[in-house]
Amino acid sequence: MKFLLLILSIISPVAMAKQMEGFDANYYRDDLSVSNYDTNKSLVPDVIIGDTVFVMAFSKLADITETTGVAVIQGDQASWLCLASNNVNYWFISDNEMGQGDLTSIAIAKAGRQKGCSSYHGDLSVTVKGIPLLSASLENVSSTFSNKPNGNIIQYCTDTKSYGDFTQMNCLQYYLKNKKIIGLFISQVTSN
Repeated sequence: MKFLLLILSIISPVAMAKQMEGFDANYYRDDLSVSNYDTNKSLVPDVIIGDTVFVMAFSKLADITETTGVAVIQGDQASWLCLASNNVNYWFISDNEMGQGDLTSIAIAKAGRQKGCSSYHGDLSVTVKGIPLLSASLENVSSTFSNKPNGNIIQYCTDTKSYGDFTQMNCLQYYLKNKKIIGLFISQVTSN
């Protein structure tokens, strides 16, 4: 059996590629029906793990590994590591296109302990100043943003910086079930 797996991995590395599972698999979702709104609010997260501050697009997943001892998982479309702390799962993700190992997305969910998430007992905090996240009610989100949330996936984005022909955006995507927030993604995207 091991020989067969070795042969398959040599012949077809794509077939053996790792992908995120559970809530974090929404990372691969490309759904055009997502309610998308522009906002002028800052959506830049404050990420603290242990006593270290991590900054999106500047901190590397390897830096988080150094702090937590949790290995980065390599996939074709993304690399990631997952930490479970206080009944919340945190996925720290780098896209394999522009991210090149830098922190470009964070997924957060209270979906029970997810496969592949390592327990982390130190301080772990992901916040966005003045913005409700996982524990917020839909009413709280509605009062924070000028658009009333509509649909099961709601995305708010804001332009953060411009570099010549490129614009950096930060986005916050809420996932709802029965009008309750079950998870969210915070991402930083560079586009032209």
